[in-house]
Amino acid sequence: MDDVTAPEQPEHEAAPTRPEKRRGRAHDPRGNRRAVLEAARRLFAAHGYQSVGIRTIAAAAGVTPGLVMAYFGSKDGLFREVVGDGTGITTRVLDEAVDDPAGLPHALAHSYLDRWDRLSAQDPLAALIRSALDHPPSAAHLADLLERLVTAPLTAVLGTSDEAATRIGLIRSILFGVIMERYLFAHEPARSAPTAELEPLLTQVLATAFGTDPAASAPPAPEPAPNAPAADDDTRVFAALTDCAARYRTLIGRVVKRHGIGLAAFEVLAELRRAGTPYRRTMGELATAGAVRAGGITQHADRLARAGLIERERDARDRRLVRLRLTPSGLALVDRVGEERRAGERELLDGLRPDERRRLAALLGSLGDALAEGAPADGAPSGPDAD
Repeated sequence: MDDVTAPEQPEHEAAPTRPEKRRGRAHDPRGNRRAVLEAARRLFAAHGYQSVGIRTIAAAAGVTPGLVMAYFGSKDGLFREVVGDGTGITTRVLDEAVDDPAGLPHALAHSYLDRWDRLSAQDPLAALIRSALDHPPSAAHLADLLERLVTAPLTAVLGTSDEAATRIGLIRSILFGVIMERYLFAHEPARSAPTAELEPLLTQVLATAFGTDPAASAPPAPEPAPNAPAADDDTRVFAALTDCAARYRTLIGRVVKRHGIGLAAFEVLAELRRAGTPYRRTMGELATAGAVRAGGITQHADRLARAGLIERERDARDRRLVRLRLTPSGLALVDRVGEERRAGERELLDGLRPDERRRLAALLGSLGDALAEGAPADGAPSGPDAD
């Protein structure tokens, strides 16, 4: 999309938010630029690409529209800066392809899964993809991003032949399919598959699309240090915790499936239940609470509303603010699943005596407190100067 020299205004632009006080940033270009990026990231994520214009972003950042244009050239240029390389194939991945062409499928699989596993609730990329499903201008903008950030780098590696074009189209379809299934629609089992298990499988699929040997593309297994034990106590502790968490998640998944919904959708209902009367939250609050990945909440809300399990409520003072609220049917479903879940939990812990359960709960509580504090190990650097 070509840059323009005038602010772009959508047909129904989100209302400008009240400008923040400048707080001495009049002669602070870096601070102004950072404020614009933060405002754009927040507004694009909340309202989508098409509903936010330069004036709205400038007002939220406390700067003039002309200053936004001077920094980024256009709304498209600003959006590209905000999104970064989240949709694309990074220079680091391409550098790995030069050094080890057979390793490109694994590098690409790792890069995409790592980026989307860490996707922030304030990231506008998911909003753009959702908008593209039923908004042609957003679809065109997304197609342009993918062409420049995915197709162009892949063309540099695979060439311009007809076969290369077919392979590039297949690779794009694979990557985008994973994003949609795992992160945006959050369908099971893709949504809950551990990254450590999904990454080698995605590597194999990408290797076939690239035309390389899947065995040669697999990441090398780490070599154990000479005379090193198979696993130390710390490793065994976290391996056991990971295994228990996976078994518990499988149990809950079976329970909720009997009631006709997926695990991710149930987690939305459960978080609304935990909110207490009147059992409502905004989608941003649900994402922050970790109920479901940021990109999938809208789709789950749509399905749950159609099933009569939640309702959308607009704030009386700010009509742009929408909350999700449990209906009586949704509350009853959460409570029924809760009873079945507790029965399953008792079954999982059946091999432990009551005193062992209490001791385990105390130990896990202490571990959780220590992790929550986030204190670095003795001698480790801390604070803003830490590497």
